[in-house]
Amino acid sequence: MGFREAKSKVLECLESGHVLHEERNSIDIKNLFATGSISLDEATSIIGRSKGDGYSSSPHHFDNAIDVHVIKTIFSGQYWYIKWYFLHSDSVFISFHH
Repeated sequence: MGFREAKSKVLECLESGHVLHEERNSIDIKNLFATGSISLDEATSIIGRSKGDGYSSSPHHFDNAIDVHVIKTIFSGQYWYIKWYFLHSDSVFISFHH
């Protein structure tokens, strides 16, 4: 799966409410979306404005059959780091921070 397909699929998940957040240490710093510090609309806008040059993917360290997607982008003058994977019909966010 490349950038366009991953971006399209994650935006569909956001629009349909198929969003989960992976449990992790420092979630209050590393996943501002999970804590409510940024809204669903803000998350959608940040991802929606991202470009392919800030995209990468690699296998999940717990299950190499799952691709983890990363977007590094600038939105409203802030650098954002977004990491997620797809599980069934959901998008599972690991990180969403600046």
